[in-house]
Amino acid sequence: MESNFFSGSENLYKYLVTIGILMLVLTIYYPLKEKQELEILKINLKSELKVLNLEIKDNNKSVNELTKYVTQKNISESEKNKLFSEISQNQKANEIKQIKADGKLVEIKNRDKYINIYDNLFWAFIVTGSGFIVFGFFKWYNSKKVDDSKCEIEVELLKLKLEEERLRQNNSSIPESTTPPQNQSPTT
Repeated sequence: MESNFFSGSENLYKYLVTIGILMLVLTIYYPLKEKQELEILKINLKSELKVLNLEIKDNNKSVNELTKYVTQKNISESEKNKLFSEISQNQKANEIKQIKADGKLVEIKNRDKYINIYDNLFWAFIVTGSGFIVFGFFKWYNSKKVDDSKCEIEVELLKLKLEEERLRQNNSSIPESTTPPQNQSPTT
């Protein structure tokens, strides 16, 4: 029997199967976990976006109402200035909320991109891991058959050597004196 490091090629295929199983387990756990977290974040971002859009609408309504109120009534200059400053504050708040809403939209698009990446990684690793498992098991099975037949041949070879050694011992234990001498012809 060989004691070479590379003699057991079946071990390589065992590792290939193990790596395939590990890839499947990690593929099922990690990308799906990350995808789920991204989906939850996306839902939260969408709800925040809806709230911001609602606040923008409310601020626009109040700006329009204040503008109508200022133009319709006879109001003193100090009160007009006060109302105009309130209108400008509402408009600034709207602009800030619009910027936040735009940021949320960009973040939602980025989350969608990462979700797609995790989907692609999921399928790539599922296919690769399954391929490793199938290939590894197939090669491992074939390698094991070859190794088993090799062991059977080695056992047969050892049996033949043992039988040959027994025959030699039997032949060497037979004395040569028991063989009849050759007849000499008489000379007359």
